[in-house]
Amino acid sequence: MSLLLATAWLLWSGLYKPLLLSLGLVSSVITVFIIRRMKFFDEELYSLHFSWRLVGFWGWLGKEIWLSSIEVAKIVLHPKCPISPRTVEIHTSADDNFTQLLLGNSITLTPGTLTLDVHEGKLTVHTLTDAGAKALLSGEMAAKVNYVTGANACSQ
Repeated sequence: MSLLLATAWLLWSGLYKPLLLSLGLVSSVITVFIIRRMKFFDEELYSLHFSWRLVGFWGWLGKEIWLSSIEVAKIVLHPKCPISPRTVEIHTSADDNFTQLLLGNSITLTPGTLTLDVHEGKLTVHTLTDAGAKALLSGEMAAKVNYVTGANACSQ
């Protein structure tokens, strides 16, 4: 974890001056100390192990983000701005918080959708169009997330 945080600090700062390097080191050490003291990663719940399923999911999610970006751009640039916003609820039978979190974040990353709430297996999602709502209710994204995490199937 320390190595990951230090590498992220170095890559994102782009400046390699002694003061910034020492601040990055101190930040990383304090963060790891707090995380270990909280026993945050002691549960399997918070860890997603690298697998080829994950790589496939990232590829699929990237494609969905790209396609949704194009759709949202078409809607925004259309003279009449043909939106039909609505809120939908997606019920998931996945009982672990991590799967619900990954599903909610994947939905939010996709342009035109926003996860508003996740509570007791129910995700409340705002969509920009009816087509976006139908796509979410089809359960494809939930099925992909469940496949990656090995969780139970989702239902609408």
